[in-house]
Amino acid sequence: MSEFSRLQRIATPLAIGLVIVTYGLLVFGSTVRINEAGLACPDWPMCFGQVVPSSMDLGIFLEWGHRALAGAVSLGFVALGGLIFADAKMRRSHGWWWGFAGVILATQVVLGGLTVLELLAEWTVTSHLLGGNSFCLMLLIGATTLRRGGWSHDRAPASGLMRGVGLLLGVGVMTQLAMGGLVASSYAGLACGPTWPECGGSSWFPTFAGTVGLQVIHRLGAYTVLALAVGMVAVSWSSTRHRWMAVAVLGLVLGQATLGVYNVWLAMPGIVSAAHSAGAAACVLATGWLVLDVWTAPLASQGMTHATQPVLGAK
Repeated sequence: MSEFSRLQRIATPLAIGLVIVTYGLLVFGSTVRINEAGLACPDWPMCFGQVVPSSMDLGIFLEWGHRALAGAVSLGFVALGGLIFADAKMRRSHGWWWGFAGVILATQVVLGGLTVLELLAEWTVTSHLLGGNSFCLMLLIGATTLRRGGWSHDRAPASGLMRGVGLLLGVGVMTQLAMGGLVASSYAGLACGPTWPECGGSSWFPTFAGTVGLQVIHRLGAYTVLALAVGMVAVSWSSTRHRWMAVAVLGLVLGQATLGVYNVWLAMPGIVSAAHSAGAAACVLATGWLVLDVWTAPLASQGMTHATQPVLGAK
């Protein structure tokens, strides 16, 4: 077995493990926000001037634990990079995404510090949420390419329409994630009161201004993403592989929408809010996986083998 193969066999499960732990970190981060513990450690990168705070309550434990887990993910990412760059072939094949993910991680660390130093400003909280999900998605892309050994085209072809709808769906999911971050950081979750589909019990879209406007736009975004997910299932129905992937994404989007409705109806209980945040991260990963698969698969017109092409003159 070649050195490249041995390193790849080590790097692949490490990358998959990092995806799982980073997803857990995202959910943990939402728990910090739900418990209003984002400023439990008032300084950064230390906590009350200490690496490990001498006294702990729930808020300090959540905020410090979030930082400790983020540090562990960072160390694991560095170790993964060491494996990738130790071999020239793996470095050429997989070094680009590791480097790109490293830039996202470095930016995310800075945003984490600014989130504390800027006292949970809306732009820092939203940017930190987008950065964390983007990093986790890049890890998923890396784990997928490591498992495949590169961008293999020996898969079911995808049509241009599938690529287009998939791209729109990906943009829609990330935009909706950003809107969710703004809603959470602006405390606009109940701006319409505990009512749905009406906003405030009067109309669906009473205004697009202020915190009520944020909630209304977030709801419109959910309807749009749901429509795009249904459209993705429709356009990929003829491809067995992409059909089940699209159905999985649609199931997650439907579940996420349902959690959003119950979050409003029940006045945002902690457990439902945490599940809603976990669902958002799952939607990002599943949609990113689908878009990656569609865009790296051969186009349907190029995926026809010699045996499937029509023979000239055949009746």
